[in-house]
Amino acid sequence: MKKLILIKLGGSLITDKTKINMAKLDVIENLAKQIKKIVENNKNLFLIIATGAGGFGHPVAKIYEHNLEEGLSFIKDAVKKINQIVVNSLINVGVSAFSVEPSKVSEYKNGKMFSLSDGFIVSLLEKNIVPVFHADLIKDQAKGISILSMDRFLVDLAIFFKNKNYEVEKVIFAGTTAGVVSRVGTTIKKITKNNFSKIREVFYKGKGIDVTGGMKYKVEQCLRLAEEEIDSYITNDLLKKGTQIK
Repeated sequence: MKKLILIKLGGSLITDKTKINMAKLDVIENLAKQIKKIVENNKNLFLIIATGAGGFGHPVAKIYEHNLEEGLSFIKDAVKKINQIVVNSLINVGVSAFSVEPSKVSEYKNGKMFSLSDGFIVSLLEKNIVPVFHADLIKDQAKGISILSMDRFLVDLAIFFKNKNYEVEKVIFAGTTAGVVSRVGTTIKKITKNNFSKIREVFYKGKGIDVTGGMKYKVEQCLRLAEEEIDSYITNDLLKKGTQIK
């Protein structure tokens, strides 16, 4: 059975979060080339990608955060734009990629995924097509329309496929720093459930609007993976480890 790697391309990495709809095209192109290298060097591999909302989705979501239903079409349009830029870049370097809307394949209740139409995802993987999910709004069966962070969704996917007996090799969260950075600028090499409570207050807070919890939330989601014995890394280079969450 092929191994599975899941990668989130963070909104702060692929966009300028301090500006509206400003994609970092050179960064996206470089990431696409790194992904092509990963695919070419690992024939026995399935790959799933998710794109963050960044300066495309977060500013719009902030405007409508108290009335997500009214902003539904505007937010979805914004996150699809940056997602398609990434998909096009992957295709341009020779990686078969296809944009997938999380709300079309998953169902949530009280913030927890309880259903996933994995058949469509698997069909793409088996055709050597990389599914590229985007940040989304979902109709949570208990909470109504809610923001679905790709940090949460990618972790949910990884755990789902592990429980389906897939070998999930690792989950990579790519951002603008070499790992989790402290307020004094040092990179935290390893985070575990034992040291998280001591260091979570020293995380550096990034610039720009973020309605999904930032680095602290990302690490909390990675610790869910650690409980499932799935390795995860926070980095700014897909070919380097950065901070390991274990």
